[in-house]
Amino acid sequence: MITNLHIEPSSYCNASCPGCPRNGYGYPLKGFFKETNLHLDDFKELLKQFKDVRFITYCGNHGDPMMHPDIATIVQLADCYQNISTNGSIGRLETYKALAELNCEIIFGIDGLEDTNHLYRQGVIWSNLMQRVKTFIDAGGKATWQFIPFAHNVHQVDQARALRLNPQANKRMVAPMANGPRTV
Repeated sequence: MITNLHIEPSSYCNASCPGCPRNGYGYPLKGFFKETNLHLDDFKELLKQFKDVRFITYCGNHGDPMMHPDIATIVQLADCYQNISTNGSIGRLETYKALAELNCEIIFGIDGLEDTNHLYRQGVIWSNLMQRVKTFIDAGGKATWQFIPFAHNVHQVDQARALRLNPQANKRMVAPMANGPRTV
């Protein structure tokens, strides 16, 4: 019995992260991935085939789920625990509010602070990211901060944890976890 699904709802992405299979060290690989979004009818068919599903993760291995114009509708169709992994700098603010209301957890890939996040998450605009994180959390959403440590940001892990624990910061953001620097 299959109870967990990993779904890639979109192959579109606004970022050019060097370690992503969509890119060769930050440069898009043209024609490598067909850019498309999961059709709602195809998703409905999946739900019919896998009636025992209790957990769905919408991941960004081949694109960012928040690039799908109907991601909130997709989440609404499934009656189970769901989470989305995103770079967080794209998508309509109304969509983030709707996802919070649908109890969909969002895992924000934030690899550093304002001065370092863009070094890996190339193309991600910090102000857009923070606006979407704040909108989601203020709407009651549960957010997780995924922090990939690299040589250029590992010195910020404790600062990022402190930022999350600051009383001025929203208490619904799970503190970032990091296990040592990586190289890309």
